[in-house]
Amino acid sequence: MTGFPEPGTLTGEAKECGVGERAAPSPDSLRAADILAMHRLAHKADGVQALLRWLARRTGCWVGLVDPAGGVEAASSHGSGPDVMALVADGLRVMRERGLRTFVAGESPGRSGALLAVGVPGDPSGPEPSELVLAVVGPDPLGTAAPVDAVPLLGVCWRARETERTRRRVEIADARGREAVLHLLMSGNLTTAHQIAGALAPRLSDPARFHVVECGAGRRAEAIRVCAELTAGQAWIVRCPVYSDHVLMVAPASLGAVGARPLEAALAAEIEGCVVGTGDALALRDTAAGYEQAFHALAVARGRPERWARFDAALGLPVVAGRHGHAWADRLLAPLTGHVPARATAPDSRALTDTVRSWLSFSSAATRHMKIHRNTLASRLRRVESLLGLDLELVGDQARLDLALRIGALPRVADHRPAGTAGPGGTAEPVGTADAAEPASTADAAGTAGVAGPTGPAPVEDVFEALLRLPAVREWALTQLRPVREEAPALEATLRTWLRNDTRLSATAQALGVSVTGTRKRLMRLEQVMRRSLVRVPNARHDLWLAVEVLDRGRPDRNF
Repeated sequence: MTGFPEPGTLTGEAKECGVGERAAPSPDSLRAADILAMHRLAHKADGVQALLRWLARRTGCWVGLVDPAGGVEAASSHGSGPDVMALVADGLRVMRERGLRTFVAGESPGRSGALLAVGVPGDPSGPEPSELVLAVVGPDPLGTAAPVDAVPLLGVCWRARETERTRRRVEIADARGREAVLHLLMSGNLTTAHQIAGALAPRLSDPARFHVVECGAGRRAEAIRVCAELTAGQAWIVRCPVYSDHVLMVAPASLGAVGARPLEAALAAEIEGCVVGTGDALALRDTAAGYEQAFHALAVARGRPERWARFDAALGLPVVAGRHGHAWADRLLAPLTGHVPARATAPDSRALTDTVRSWLSFSSAATRHMKIHRNTLASRLRRVESLLGLDLELVGDQARLDLALRIGALPRVADHRPAGTAGPGGTAEPVGTADAAEPASTADAAGTAGVAGPTGPAPVEDVFEALLRLPAVREWALTQLRPVREEAPALEATLRTWLRNDTRLSATAQALGVSVTGTRKRLMRLEQVMRRSLVRVPNARHDLWLAVEVLDRGRPDRNF
């Protein structure tokens, strides 16, 4: 009986028939494998570049996408060389002259170039070469069918890339438009802000509440999405131009809660690790004040386990100062508000005011907020100093200017009209009517404060001195310092030293005899006690300087 062959061995007949030998792949199977590989590459984020690099390896040639003028839009590698580009330019010229969609240029044993028009979906087709041409330059550019098979895939990938670029440009334009609306709101240009917001949507609600959401720099898109969802698309949401980890939101005041939770609590719960600060419900004209409130609340929220806080409402000094504050602010700001530049290209009063207001809030980061160069910022600040006679290196002068600008931004009530001018109903108000209900002592004090003194206006500094001695202003100052005096009296010396050294951290540390790190920790503790931002701008340095200044000037004058 004949035995079976051992496993793995072949009989003579099988060997003669070639059974068991691996057959060489056919050209069709190789082409199919190439097409499958290119389809996989086309699904990558940058399919164009991936395909060009693969074609370069497959053909052993330089591969690129060029426009009809010969400019390289994308290539497998840099440094194609002038001879390659000259060959491509000659081929493109021939294609234009003959109306060809494919052409082989410079046929020689050493180098030739295959040019194939790429049909981009959506582009008009015709005899002329399309917007793009695939150029393959090397010893044998058409040795395989890969360049021909890659043309439709390159067209689709190019269209996808252009669509993505367009989407990004639209997103950037939308973000900048929303940022512009926020700038207009903070500078009081409500009419223009409403017009732009009406086109971009949603419409602005009045009154509104300002929210600052602090998240990771790479998580702002997620924060914006959650903010939009929780507010049902009714909030105005902006990427902060100053802090890369902040999202700013102006939400309708009616959206005070999401279910049983405040909106800020819902935001903190939905966005992992974020911190939320919220201001009071204010009119849109007070958006700048709302932002500062939310920023102060954010400093408090960082120290709380729930990671959110709402601004502790209290009357601000501009409101407390009342009509006497308006009189002082008008006189201090008169050189600035009345400034007319000598040259048409020089910044006018509005530009200087917006710049110094931004700098008082954001310090050197005002360059990002205003989108100006730091030299432009410095030049404008020097101009403001010369107009107002202030030294903006000093926190005291900063506080004066900041207070005057905030008072100037408040709406004027009827009794601030010059006597004898037309009232709301169109009739002239008799001289003295505005002050008729005011006690004689207060009217005399107003004269002393520079409103209408018998011997002419008092110097601006004297008006400021009188303003700080108002009883209401002193009560405001006591309210500002009450938390630190009651909860952490030992830290008041740190606060005063910080203010005395113009809020410079290194100088404060040297004066206290502690390290810079230790000083910063004390200030962060003060933030929690006073519920105001101190370390990061915008902070409460101006209000605190004024409060300390008021209390250090002694007892108030009850004649005011």
